[in-house]
Amino acid sequence: MKTALITGGNSGIGKEAARALVGLGWRVLIAARDAAKSRALVESIRATNPQAQIDWLSVDLSDFNGIEAFAEEVSRRMPVIDALLLNAGLYTRQLTTNHAGIELMFATTHLGHFLLTHHLLPNVRASSDGRIVVSSSLAQWMGGRMNLDTMRRPSSSQFLQLAPFMAYGRSKLANMLFVRELARRLQGTSIKVNGFHPGGIKSDFWRDTPGWVTAMVDPFLVSEAKGAKTQVYLASHEGLSTSGEYWAGCRVRQGSPANRDPALGRQLWQYSEEVFGITNFGQPATLTTQMKAG
Repeated sequence: MKTALITGGNSGIGKEAARALVGLGWRVLIAARDAAKSRALVESIRATNPQAQIDWLSVDLSDFNGIEAFAEEVSRRMPVIDALLLNAGLYTRQLTTNHAGIELMFATTHLGHFLLTHHLLPNVRASSDGRIVVSSSLAQWMGGRMNLDTMRRPSSSQFLQLAPFMAYGRSKLANMLFVRELARRLQGTSIKVNGFHPGGIKSDFWRDTPGWVTAMVDPFLVSEAKGAKTQVYLASHEGLSTSGEYWAGCRVRQGSPANRDPALGRQLWQYSEEVFGITNFGQPATLTTQMKAG
């Protein structure tokens, strides 16, 4: 039986990916902050499919100190991970920071996933056809050139509410830079790493965006199930050979010029390793226990 871990798996496209993979006979472990929503989803899926192999764990990817213990529990339950779906993300109306003093959207969407992948890469390596699938977005075009100097003390400017949108775009650009650099580092292995844009989704994501934005985009939004199709394809399609690419509509796309900049990808990778004191990515025993403070 194939196995998958899905972060952000209790809502939006993560929820639909969980339903789809369980329907394909996979064993699925969903991970998200809201335990009540996760429990309700598991119960809903089991109610319609009593044979479903699905469970949940709680994790807050912005809390770096809790990720190692979470990964240890995942490894205990799922020593082999066939598909690691890095789906969790968030948008905040105002710029804020996590406990380490790093802008929250970037800390959660990129750095939390970076650290989790570091801990769980051995589990994906244990699969004969491991997949790592990362949710990015068309918003990567708003990410600029990834000014890493502003991560720990993000600008407080809310001019026309653009600062949060740009920070969100930066986190999604980081997702794709991570995909391309990780794929490069895993060349010669059986693991495929890909990112994707799900399209504009009718989901809880829009609850935190300004009303004028919601009204503007609503006519163009698609269902969560449709948005999850590319994610499920990249996780489960037999014979997938592509790695290190950006997908939309189950097809390879280019995305923004910045997401295809290998120098920027290496710069982000070095920054991310330095945040956590990682010297050998994917070998968690080497992780420095003392987090670097800003």
